[in-house]
Amino acid sequence: MPLKGISNITRQGVVISSEQIACECCDLTVEVSTLISGCKAHCPRCGHLLSSQTRNAFEKATAFAASALLFLILSLPYPFLAFQSQGREQQVSLLQSGYDLLVMGFPLLALLLFVFILLIPAFVLIAHLFILLPLLRDKAYSWSYGLARMLFTLHPWAMAEVFLIGVLVSLVKIAGMADLVIGMSFWAYLLFSLCLIITLSCVDRLQLWHALDIASLNQRKKREYQYGGAKEQGLQSCSCCGLIHEVNEKVCLRCSSSLHSRLPYSIQRTWAFLITGALFYIPANLYPIMHTRLLGADEPSTILGGVVTLWQHGSYPIAMVIFVASVLIPVAKMLVLFWLAYSIQAGHQKRVNERTWMYRMTELIGRWSMIDVFVVAVLVSLVQVGELVSIAPGIAANAFAGVVILTMLSALSFDPRLIWDNLNGTEMGTDAARLNEPSVG
Repeated sequence: MPLKGISNITRQGVVISSEQIACECCDLTVEVSTLISGCKAHCPRCGHLLSSQTRNAFEKATAFAASALLFLILSLPYPFLAFQSQGREQQVSLLQSGYDLLVMGFPLLALLLFVFILLIPAFVLIAHLFILLPLLRDKAYSWSYGLARMLFTLHPWAMAEVFLIGVLVSLVKIAGMADLVIGMSFWAYLLFSLCLIITLSCVDRLQLWHALDIASLNQRKKREYQYGGAKEQGLQSCSCCGLIHEVNEKVCLRCSSSLHSRLPYSIQRTWAFLITGALFYIPANLYPIMHTRLLGADEPSTILGGVVTLWQHGSYPIAMVIFVASVLIPVAKMLVLFWLAYSIQAGHQKRVNERTWMYRMTELIGRWSMIDVFVVAVLVSLVQVGELVSIAPGIAANAFAGVVILTMLSALSFDPRLIWDNLNGTEMGTDAARLNEPSVG
């Protein structure tokens, strides 16, 4: 029987405290202790990663976040890339690329470029520093909880590494057209992206929320639970921080998020975003995603047409990257979400672990479809050499950006716990005592 108040267990002289949560994928109630460095805790029912611990995680994250911000600042004033053709040169910086798209009449692409590769990553890094620096001194403030809530909400939309891959694809596409010069800004942005990735990988969501509670001396009431889902025991977990509450509570006591035992209108919102995204996918493939004007002649290129062209020129790896990111992933993601939403409404009870895994993969890879949009943005800004050669975005660029955003929203609106709600008690497992302990390794 769980103890009331904070449960502290001394293990080899180290105080280990525990956190009660419900798995965000299958709703199983579990209790996760503060992990030893290098350990991970997985849900014993669906295998979802509940928590992980990196050695000196907060110290590393703070150092890399500060370094990432420095490299981001250095990447702004200097040339990012330069395009040289027959004595004429076109230089572009990160800020200039967004401005060029705005001037050419594509404000949506300019906004996405600025928000996804500069604004959100910068906010995420600053939020890490504001939260972690006090924690390193065993302090936490009331505003730290709200900042952490915003931080984890924006995580999926920080796409610096996706943009970087798009830049590399762009370089391959125009390598034969003229000489390319890589500027100082490119190397600074490369280092920024690497430091950002390391920062995000060091900070575990559950461990951060728990550390904030410990530093602010907030003792969370332990709930009595048995084997099974939280909902069937009259409990619910916060979708942001994971804290367990009674089912009649409306606001999270830790992060102030609205509480719901399941995401409100999850299936309806999933269908709405999904169907709209599928409709956008039609013009995204039928119309040109960019126009290449060479000596006055206009050569429109669709997504599939660009893949075929790269393949014919022998750029097989880049062609495969574009095909997977811009064709295979969006189609597979929409088909998987269609199947998951339908299977829930049809009351399917089989292959719940497989369907949960499919959802996790769909949520993870969806953002990489933005590569083609970033490729267009880079090429449009870089290749503008008067009447000699220039590249302009096509209307499919806006449509495809809409596909990526809508499918991401569809995945974020889907509640995977609904997959497990169709099961009855006997199909959930038999060894209650064992299954209520997360597997740690």
